[in-house]
Amino acid sequence: MSSRDLRRLTLLAVGMGFAMLTAGSVVRLSGDGAACPDWPLCYNSVLPWGNAKALAETAHRALAALVLSLVAWLAIKAWRAERAHAATRALVSALILFAAQVGIGAVVSLDAANATWAVLHLLAGPLALGLLLRGALLLHLPDASADDASAAARAFRRALRALVVSLFVFLSLGAVVAVNGAELACGNALPLCNGGLLPNGGRLTFVQWLHRVSVLGVLLMLGRVLRVVLRRDVTLPRALRWSLYALLAAFLAQALFGAAMIRSNRAALFAALHNVSGYLVWLLAVAGMTLGQCLPLHVPQRPARPQPAWVMTVRDYLMLTKPKVVSLLLFTTLAGMFLTPAGPPPWYLVVWTMLGGYLMAGGANAINMAYDADIDRVMSRTAWRPTVAGRIPPWHAYAFGFVLMALALAIFVLFVNVLTAALALIGFLYYTVVYTRWLKRSTWQNIVIGGGAGAIPPLIGWAAASSQLSAPAFLLFALVFYWTPPHFWALALLKQREYALAGVPMLPVVAGEKETARQMLWYALGTVAISLMLTPLGVAGEVYLVSALALGAWLLALTWRLNQTLDRATALQLYLYSLFYLFALFGAMVTDRALRWLTL
Repeated sequence: MSSRDLRRLTLLAVGMGFAMLTAGSVVRLSGDGAACPDWPLCYNSVLPWGNAKALAETAHRALAALVLSLVAWLAIKAWRAERAHAATRALVSALILFAAQVGIGAVVSLDAANATWAVLHLLAGPLALGLLLRGALLLHLPDASADDASAAARAFRRALRALVVSLFVFLSLGAVVAVNGAELACGNALPLCNGGLLPNGGRLTFVQWLHRVSVLGVLLMLGRVLRVVLRRDVTLPRALRWSLYALLAAFLAQALFGAAMIRSNRAALFAALHNVSGYLVWLLAVAGMTLGQCLPLHVPQRPARPQPAWVMTVRDYLMLTKPKVVSLLLFTTLAGMFLTPAGPPPWYLVVWTMLGGYLMAGGANAINMAYDADIDRVMSRTAWRPTVAGRIPPWHAYAFGFVLMALALAIFVLFVNVLTAALALIGFLYYTVVYTRWLKRSTWQNIVIGGGAGAIPPLIGWAAASSQLSAPAFLLFALVFYWTPPHFWALALLKQREYALAGVPMLPVVAGEKETARQMLWYALGTVAISLMLTPLGVAGEVYLVSALALGAWLLALTWRLNQTLDRATALQLYLYSLFYLFALFGAMVTDRALRWLTL
């Protein structure tokens, strides 16, 4: 088969997949989805003649099987042609998700009352179709992303990714609303929810309100992207520009269909148009992200505007807090809050906990930068820091760090609870004293023992929501504790020469690359084993378990490959994936708990 034929068939598969989702939406809205009590046959027959609803469900299943077969054939062809191609990875991922959707559809057919699996069935289809479309576009586009390293181009691509994420959150909430029949849970008055701006009702009302609020989030992300287009900060290719205009039109149309559905007391026509336009919006967003990654983005040469001195100073002090590092700590804190038996915490408690957590972690990072200025000067990864460049004197950073710590402590004591304040203070002292001043420069166990500082945030979240600590909370602590060495040693392998020059006894400097890779494999095994214990203990359910198995398998595969090759490319891939792994794993925990809470 020629590459041209492969591209054409992939686009055909995208069209068939869209038709399958449209048919599934019609079947669900008409109530035909539960017409067949068995699977894969219907009333033990291939074609249940005489039963119109059963025939409609059978047609939907047949179309799904046809799409799955075509995608499987395309993925095999692409795999044989070039395994490393980005399009191949997208097609194989689409195949896995389409197969999962068919399997989940079987579960839903046999257990129509299981709302959790019904939500997953609604989400797996658009995800799989998005990956299929991405694969089709990558077959037409260059294999690698455009080598445009300008800050404006990178910011635009980040905005496109953020738009796709916000749209997926929007679709996920919509799926929960649809499965639970909560379209009218806020009444039929827009934009109010049962007469008020805030949700006034039970869980389904809250979900419907969140779905409405998520529209604003999508509009903000879309506005961020279109602002670049209109201001011409980046010159976009015509295909990308028009896909973004089409995305805006489709999203506004979907919002109008949604409003019409609510005002008409869930008329089937408007409900179907709302669902189908949602699939179109999702595909256009995936197309825009893919085009933005692969097509060259030209940045006009304009004189740089000098920033006011106070803006640069504020930016430097914000830099002292290490916002990117703190974001992961806050995410594990947030997950800990939602996993307790107490149920979802009130929003104001989440806000105070997140604010206190950021200030406490940011203060610890500022003190770390002040103390390690001599080491940071030697290493290229940290030579840009304001304490190294002299823009902020070290004693200013020390004072800034202690002020943030005091503010965080006051917030925890006054608005959360004393146990949370104590845990946060322990984490602060653990990082600034035990790790920074003692372990980092004295032993290769610095990351192993010092990893306890980064593992405390889940305990903080658990204590904030439940005012106590129990066994599952310490399991979350152990999970992050075991994850830290393979994550950081992957970076240490990439920067071992700089660590040697700085006199920091990281494991690759002391014991060599082979021993480091071996230790990383053992800690990765421990991480995956601990992650799988959460389901037997009742902290998470089947959705999380499947996610943990898939994420852990790839973590172990990368660690094993590093042991075999000891190359920098694998070390970098493992470092980046380990960040995604922890985000995705804790995200799966929260998603699993949220689905169980929302579908009770």
